Amino acid sequence: MSVVCIGEILIDQVVSAYGERQSLPGGAPANVAVALSRLAVPVAFVGAVGNDAWGQCLAQMLQSHGIDSQGLQVCDAPTRVVEVHCAANGDRTFGGFIGGPTTAFADAQLAPEPWRSQPLQSASALVTGTLGMAYPTTRATMNAAATAVKGYGGKLIIDVNWRPTFWPDPDAAITILLPWLQQADVLKLSVDDALALFQTADLSALVTEFPGSEILLTDGTRGCQYALSRQVGQVPAFAIAAVETTGAGDAFLAGMIYQLIAHNWHFANPSQATKAVQFANAMGALTTLKPGAIAAQPTVDELLDFLHTYTDQAWTIRRV
Repeated sequence: MSVVCIGEILIDQVVSAYGERQSLPGGAPANVAVALSRLAVPVAFVGAVGNDAWGQCLAQMLQSHGIDSQGLQVCDAPTRVVEVHCAANGDRTFGGFIGGPTTAFADAQLAPEPWRSQPLQSASALVTGTLGMAYPTTRATMNAAATAVKGYGGKLIIDVNWRPTFWPDPDAAITILLPWLQQADVLKLSVDDALALFQTADLSALVTEFPGSEILLTDGTRGCQYALSRQVGQVPAFAIAAVETTGAGDAFLAGMIYQLIAHNWHFANPSQATKAVQFANAMGALTTLKPGAIAAQPTVDELLDFLHTYTDQAWTIRRV
């Protein structure tokens, strides 16, 4: 069974602390798709790009990673380009969009198409985020895909990315997002996301707010708190010197999806859950060692080397 990632695929124009610029492929669902493909998880991507050079570049990137991209739509609207500013410590902030207002780009116009029947029927999970919910057409498509996958018995995994810049009306976001998030089987969010949207980063409060969800609450260098299989815990981050943090949360999520599938969506004891989160933390940590959200996603060999170096446990990665 495969995983389907749906949502934005775009170009990050990364501006370093020294003013250097790089244009790199990104977009949270696309980042997750690439990270899963590197873990040998069969994955499909659904999104929209422009009929332009950036769109062609992104389509070729998906194909080069062996990702099923039959659901990639080509629109008259341009591919989204986002300016990302990186500090010397690797932290990043999102600037504006290059080429128009937030509603003007292809990912805001993702429409339902016949592709959705077969890929969604066989999907063990649908992975998506929250940025596409800002746009009515894409929002309707994401909701339809979620309904279909859950109807076929698959899981809905939502990564909360709170970026007010993407929303035409940020004040209306919570009204749209809350019913969307309450459908999630797995909900991943950062402490910053939780504080911005729910005014709390208390894990127990989030468990109460989303009683039907497994919850992953990430906090950068402080690691991750989790509520998984009715078990609650915290796993510290790996202490490394980050180069650039774009895509680290997406790599973390891919690592958790791999572990959830490998354990048939249930961790039998706290030790299993903790080791799974540690695996995901390693995925995220490795991604911070190189620039770019997709280019930095680790290979299996890099991941195993890192885990063997930084932990005292045995690790294997097999096709799931």
